[in-house]
Amino acid sequence: MVDVRTLAAAVLGVALGLLFLVAPGTVVRVHTAGRVPGDRHGRYGEDGVSTERGADAENDGSGFPTRWRRLVQAAGAVLLLGGLYFGSTVV
Repeated sequence: MVDVRTLAAAVLGVALGLLFLVAPGTVVRVHTAGRVPGDRHGRYGEDGVSTERGADAENDGSGFPTRWRRLVQAAGAVLLLGGLYFGSTVV
């Protein structure tokens, strides 16, 4: 008999792992929804895009730092491997 909890862990791990690997920008956007940005200085009417290059300014045009996207992708790889491991124990 198949253990339902182990099968659910395998399916959830593989699904979340693939989501984290394929769409890390979406995961970061959902995680940070509703948070106020910390760099709210400037005059009224400016678009808020800073021209200064800080430590987190390295991005690919999506507005999120590349290291956040890489961190989400690394977590996705761990989730995918965990899901595959649990899936292999069910079979």
